[in-house]
Amino acid sequence: MDEGHLMRKPASPFFLIAAGLVVSLVSMAGCQSRPAEPPAPTYAPAATIKDIMDAIVDPSADVVWESVATVVTPSGTEERQPRTDEEWTNVRRGAIRLVEGANLLLMPGRHVAREHEKSEVPGIELEPSEMEAHINKDRAKWEKHVKELYTQTLAALKAIEAKDPKALVDIGERIDGACENCHVTYWYPNQVLPPGYEEPAPLHPEASRKKSQ
Repeated sequence: MDEGHLMRKPASPFFLIAAGLVVSLVSMAGCQSRPAEPPAPTYAPAATIKDIMDAIVDPSADVVWESVATVVTPSGTEERQPRTDEEWTNVRRGAIRLVEGANLLLMPGRHVAREHEKSEVPGIELEPSEMEAHINKDRAKWEKHVKELYTQTLAALKAIEAKDPKALVDIGERIDGACENCHVTYWYPNQVLPPGYEEPAPLHPEASRKKSQ
């Protein structure tokens, strides 16, 4: 047998393509057989809903509400509203904190309160565990309440950026309504008020000091 017959024939292009397809299919099958790793959590709530309310939502809402008001004191009536750029900036910061506080309330996995925290007015206020069960039972309802606060605060931001105190008063009332609707659903649904009762308007701290003098 001569040397030419001992030499290996070059593989045909068809054979090389077919072999490549087999390798690719085997590789794909191997990839598909491995279970996908669960995605890492993008956030980990540490504060409770009560923490968010106490530290962010309540004080920020007060900044917005108290920025425009009619304050009656023994010495006369004061029409309070932001007048300088610095004052408007301060109110805007409060509204920013409030709208983002609403986003924090929407995050799933956040508990209502810490384990040792209990209702301050049992029988009228629900216990934190009851509030949390109420929220978890109908998560969509909870989100609807919180998104109403978010929506109204966005409107307040527009009024602030337009430096429109009258619009801010009107929207402030709607923010108060959004808060109260949520509170009577999850916080104190058992509260019984006399017919025709209305919550008194909050008295500005300065007016309170003047009145006591």
